[in-house]
Amino acid sequence: MTNPARYIKEIQTPCYIYDLNAILARISLLRKHLPANAALYYAVKANSNLHLLKALAGQVDGLDISSGGEFTQCLLAGHLPQNFSFAGPGKTTAEIELAIKSACGSLSAESPDDLKRIDSTAQKLGRPAYVSLRVNPEKLNEYFALKMGGKASQFGFDEESLKTPPKLKNSQIVGLHIYAGTQSLSVEGLKENLQNTFALMEKLSKRLKLRIRQLNIGGGFGVDYFAGQKPLEAAAVCRALSKEAIRHPALKIILELGRYLAAPAGYYLCRVLNIKKSRGKTFVITDGGMHHNQSASGNLGQIIKKNHKITNLTRPRSAKLKVELVGCLCTPLDTLGWGLELARPRVGDILCVHNSGAYGYTASPLLFLGHPTPPEYLIEGNRLKLIRPGRCLQEFN
Repeated sequence: MTNPARYIKEIQTPCYIYDLNAILARISLLRKHLPANAALYYAVKANSNLHLLKALAGQVDGLDISSGGEFTQCLLAGHLPQNFSFAGPGKTTAEIELAIKSACGSLSAESPDDLKRIDSTAQKLGRPAYVSLRVNPEKLNEYFALKMGGKASQFGFDEESLKTPPKLKNSQIVGLHIYAGTQSLSVEGLKENLQNTFALMEKLSKRLKLRIRQLNIGGGFGVDYFAGQKPLEAAAVCRALSKEAIRHPALKIILELGRYLAAPAGYYLCRVLNIKKSRGKTFVITDGGMHHNQSASGNLGQIIKKNHKITNLTRPRSAKLKVELVGCLCTPLDTLGWGLELARPRVGDILCVHNSGAYGYTASPLLFLGHPTPPEYLIEGNRLKLIRPGRCLQEFN
């Protein structure tokens, strides 16, 4: 993993830096342990920067996309739509048309209405639609921090509702999409999910009399954002997948990972603007904040707010000081660290929020209060290059 401190003289703050070398190293690790019939897809929602997507062409087997905008972005990056898996509970007719006209590898049907619109659109266009039925399993897996199955959900057909084969005219069911949850650091929990997923596939293929050619198992691999968390032993999960896959050698198994690949390879850098004391606490105020990194602020789903790993790149060996790390916005939500033990900062120091490569730029309210968007940089080899400049509010008018 590259130390971002070596580049602090080359960047403008606040900004994002992505380390392509680190992403490729994770892909290589997974390749060593995945079964031969597993296809590694990148989940574009994690980070959709065009230059990053171009760099991943030929490195991953396909892409998981969730909108027409992501679809078009991936085409611009040189990826083939035959290797796209298009999911989402609210696909518009225009998005469905785009997917069918482009011969998208798989459209996930998430409800009876979704499936009906896909089929009727295919009939209107006179072209086939390749469909994966997304299934909301009955079993709830407690090991996922974010549960997407095993409860009432907008995602997928409830398992118990799938009793008879769907009647379709211009659509071909090529597989199942079973994505029960995400952000799990438990090998045992992910093993259990794999067992449940393959058992459900076998049950539904018999019940619905379907020839399943591919199974999208989602991802779920977690990232150790917080102190005390142990990194996921991804190799052990891949070996468990191999044990399940050996019984289905002709089945294409899609593993879609975004957070696990991109998050540890990303850094959010901001500069200290001011330091003030208030009623016994030290507030360190930066030129960044939650409008750029909502995940680190705890406003992207944390119930109990915890601190991400944050370091002082300018003076990493200074004595530790307990601080409240905040951004430049006029809202109390704009907090990046609570009671954070940080190498004593001074005005002008550059701080780094680690594990910021996923759901940072793409999931934050970038235009909130009219601050410029952060520039993005990519480390490729040993070279740092600007891959998206910052933009001011007026450039969006």
